[in-house]
Amino acid sequence: MVLILEFFFIILWIGTCTGVFVETTSGWIRGAANRRAISFLGVPFADPPRRWEDAQPPRRWRGVWDARRVRPMCIQPACVTGQRLGLCLSQMSEDCLYLNMYVPVDATPGGNKSVMVFIHGGNFLSYTGGAALFNGETIAERGDVILVTINYRLGALGFLVTGSGPGAATGNYGLKDQRLALYWINRNIDRFGGDPQKVTIFGQSAGAVSAAIHMISRKADRYFQQVIIQSLPFSIPLKTFNEAYEQGSRFSEALSCSPQDLPCLRRKTPREILRAQGHVTSGKSSSLLQRFMPWTPHYDGNEVPMDIQTAFQRRLYGRKPIIIGTTTNEGASYVYEYFRNPLNAISYSALLMMLKPKDAFTWLSRYYPRDPNDSREKLSELTTDFIFTCPARKFAKIVSEDRVPIWMYVFNHGLSPLNGTRILEYCHARACHGGELPYLFQTLQRLGLPLSIEEMQMSDEMLIYWTNFAKFGNPNGESEIVTGNQWPRYSTNQSYPLTSYRFQIPSSDVVVDNLGVTCDQFDQNDFSAK
Repeated sequence: MVLILEFFFIILWIGTCTGVFVETTSGWIRGAANRRAISFLGVPFADPPRRWEDAQPPRRWRGVWDARRVRPMCIQPACVTGQRLGLCLSQMSEDCLYLNMYVPVDATPGGNKSVMVFIHGGNFLSYTGGAALFNGETIAERGDVILVTINYRLGALGFLVTGSGPGAATGNYGLKDQRLALYWINRNIDRFGGDPQKVTIFGQSAGAVSAAIHMISRKADRYFQQVIIQSLPFSIPLKTFNEAYEQGSRFSEALSCSPQDLPCLRRKTPREILRAQGHVTSGKSSSLLQRFMPWTPHYDGNEVPMDIQTAFQRRLYGRKPIIIGTTTNEGASYVYEYFRNPLNAISYSALLMMLKPKDAFTWLSRYYPRDPNDSREKLSELTTDFIFTCPARKFAKIVSEDRVPIWMYVFNHGLSPLNGTRILEYCHARACHGGELPYLFQTLQRLGLPLSIEEMQMSDEMLIYWTNFAKFGNPNGESEIVTGNQWPRYSTNQSYPLTSYRFQIPSSDVVVDNLGVTCDQFDQNDFSAK
C-alpha cells in the first residue's frame, strides 16, 4: 500500500494540474504544489468543536477534502493591526480546528523528513496558524523539513472555567486542541514524507507558554522530541483554579447567566461572547501582570500540573533538547500598547510599588527614567528583563544543570527604515516582541516589505539554525564543529559559560552573560508578581 500510495503521490503531483492527493486516517485530501513546496491547507484535525467540550478526532469524510485554502481563524476580537501585519484572516468561526502543512517537493510517503510544528502566539486571544506571516513554504523549501501550523480555541471559548465537574466548563480546551493536533500529526505525517519520531514543536509568546506546558504535562510527551521556546513571558503567572473560576463567574454574569448554567452560555452568539470576554479582560485581576495575558490556562493538577516556573525549579519536565530565546525589547509592545500616553515619574513609581512593593526602590534605582515626563522607555526595559530575559536565563541554567542540551539566543534587530511602516511605530529600531518571526519565516517580502541584503543574511542564518535543530537536535548541524559561526551550547560548566547567540546586523555574534548582574539580582527574588 505504501508503494502504491508513493507512486500515486508522485504521479499526481508531477503529471496533473488538479493537485496532490494523499489519503489520511480520516479520508483523502487534495493539496497544491508549486516549485517551492507542496501545501495542504485547512486540514481538519478534529470535528467542529462543541462549546466548552473537548474536541474529538475527525470522523471519516466521503470524497476528497479540498486542502488548497486556509480555513477561518478561531473566534477572536477585531484584529485590525494584526491583519495589516499578516497575523489574521478576514473570516473567523467556531469551526476552526484546522492545520496547514508545507512539504518539500521531494518528499514521498514513508520518508524521514523532520517535522516542525508551530504554535502561534497572541496572548491566548488572537491570531491563527493560517496567517500569511506564518506561511511555511520557504522553511520547507530551504530547510528541507515539513512545517505544520495549527489553530486552537482562544479566549473564553478556549479557556473558560465555570466549575470542575460534569456539566461545567473546565477550561484549558485550547491546550487540548493543540494536543489533538499533535496526535493527528503523529498518526498521519508519515503519509506526507515526515518522520513521527523527529518532531520539533516551537511557539512564540502564548505559543511558547503552550510548548512549555506540553513539556511539564507529559500528556503529549510521545508526540514531540525537541522544543523551541521563543519569548516566553515567564513572570506572567498561569491562573489557579480559583482565579480561573472567579474570572468565569464574572464572564457568566456579563452574559446574564449563572456559571452553573452552561446551556445559557451556549445560547449566546459569538458577538455576545466577545463582548463579555472584553468586559472581563479589562476588569480586575489578582495579578497586575495577568492583565497583559488575561485568558491564560490554569493549573488544575491534571492538564496543567503546576505553574511553569515551579515545574522547572522542581525538575518536573520532559528532558528534550531545547532552544530558548528572547528579543532585546520584548516589553515595548506591552508597555506602549497598554500606556498609549506618556507615563510620568510619579505614576511610574506608583506602578512599581503596585507590581512588587518590596523591590520597588531597588528597581527604581536601576531603571530610573531619563525623561521624568515619560517613563515608558525604562518601564519597557524593566518589563523585558523581569518578564522575559532573566527568567529565560534562569530556565536555561536549570536545564543546563540537568545536562539537557540547550541553546540560548537573543534577537537584536528592529524594523529598519527600508521595511518600516507606520504600524507599531514604537518598534522601529527596537527588537519588539515577535520581531523575529517574519525573519524566521521569511515572509516580510510576501507582505510587501523589502529586506536589505544584511537582513536577508540574518534571516537565512536563523532559518538554517532552526531547521538544523529540527533535523539534528543541534542548530549547528550534525556536529558542534562547523564552518562559519558556531552557536555554543548554553552551559554552566564550560570555561566560557552562559553564552547566547545574538542575531543582528551587520553580523551576528556570541555574547557571554550580557545581563549577568541584573539577572543575578532577579534570581534572588521570586519572579512572579503575584
